[in-house]
Amino acid sequence: MRYEKKVLATDMPKCYAIGMVEAAGEKSFVVATEKAGPIRRFTLDGTQRENVCDGPGGVMTVMQTPWRTDQLMSTYKFFSPNFGADDAKIVTYTRKEDGSWERKVLCDLPYVHRFGVVEGADGQMWLIACTIKSACREFKNDWKTPGAVYVAKLPKDLEQFDADHQLELTQLTNCQLQNHGFYTAPDRSFALVGTAAGVFRYVPPAKDGDDWRVDCLVVQPTSDMTMVDLDGDGKDEIVTISTFHGDTLSVWHAGAEEDTYEKVWEDPEKRPFLHAIWAGELAGEPSALLGNRKGGRDLLRLHYQDGAYAVEIIDHDRGPANVWVFEDAGESRIISANRETDEVALYKVHAE
Repeated sequence: MRYEKKVLATDMPKCYAIGMVEAAGEKSFVVATEKAGPIRRFTLDGTQRENVCDGPGGVMTVMQTPWRTDQLMSTYKFFSPNFGADDAKIVTYTRKEDGSWERKVLCDLPYVHRFGVVEGADGQMWLIACTIKSACREFKNDWKTPGAVYVAKLPKDLEQFDADHQLELTQLTNCQLQNHGFYTAPDRSFALVGTAAGVFRYVPPAKDGDDWRVDCLVVQPTSDMTMVDLDGDGKDEIVTISTFHGDTLSVWHAGAEEDTYEKVWEDPEKRPFLHAIWAGELAGEPSALLGNRKGGRDLLRLHYQDGAYAVEIIDHDRGPANVWVFEDAGESRIISANRETDEVALYKVHAE
C-alpha cells in the first residue's frame, strides 16, 4: 500500500486519545492530549474546527456517546499512572447551540484509564470502566494496589449527572494488575480487558437480573489487544502487545475448544514500548495497525500475505500513542496521535 501523509497539528504536546464524532451535522474526529492541552475537533479531511475544551488534559479515552450526535464522553485528569491520577474522573461534553461544549462530571474514578459502552441483548447500555491501578505512592512503577473493572447501567440522559449527583458504579472485578488494555466489539456485545494475567472478555447481562459473564481467553501478560480476521478463515484472531508497555507483538488463533486461543505467530523483531493498536479493513484488506513509542517509533501494519503474517512500516520515528481508521468518500484514512513528536497526522491510504 501507499500512504499520503498530512500533518494536522503540532501544537498539541503529548497528543494521545482519538475518537470519532458527529457534530454540527458533519462527521469528524477529535484528538486529545495526555498532559495539559485541549480536546480538538477536526473534519474528516483534517480541517481544524473548534476546541471542545482548552484543558486540563489527562485524556486517555474519548468517544461519542453512542446514541447522541452532540455529546462526548472522556476521561479527565489522568496525567500519569505514576501518582498522576488521584483526581481522575469520567466527564461528558455536550454541544450547545452556540457551538461551545458544556462539561459535566459523570463519575469520579481515580486512575480510570480506559472505558467503553457495551450493550446487553435486551438493549440496555452499560458503562464499563477500567482503573489501571487503585492508588500510587510517591515513586514510579508502584503496582502495590491493583486496578479494577467497574460497570453501571447508562440512562439515555447523561446530563442529569454532575459533580454532586454522580453515576453510581459497581465494582465487578478487583485485583486487576496493570489493567491497561481495552477493546470494544464493533457491535458492542462485549469488551476485552488486558491485564498482567491475560485477556478477559466481559459480556453484559442479557436481561435485568442476569450476571455479567467474564472469561479468560489468553493467558499472557497483555498491555493491549484487538480482534480481526487476518487470515480470512472466518474467525477473528486476537492481536496482542505484551508485556505491560511491552515489545512483543503476537497473534492468537481460536483453538479447537470454545473460547480458547493458541499463539500462532510472534514478531521476531522486538519493538520497544508498543502502544497504539487498531484493527479492521484498511483499503479493503484485513489489517491491524500498531505503533511503538521507543526504538524505531514506527507506525506499522500487520497483515496476512502468501500464507504468513507480515509487518509493513507506514511511518518512522513519529512515536504513535493511538491510531484509528475511518472511511471517507470510498477511501481509507488513518489518524495517528504521534505523542512522542507532538504531531497529529492524517494518512490517505492507496491500495496498490
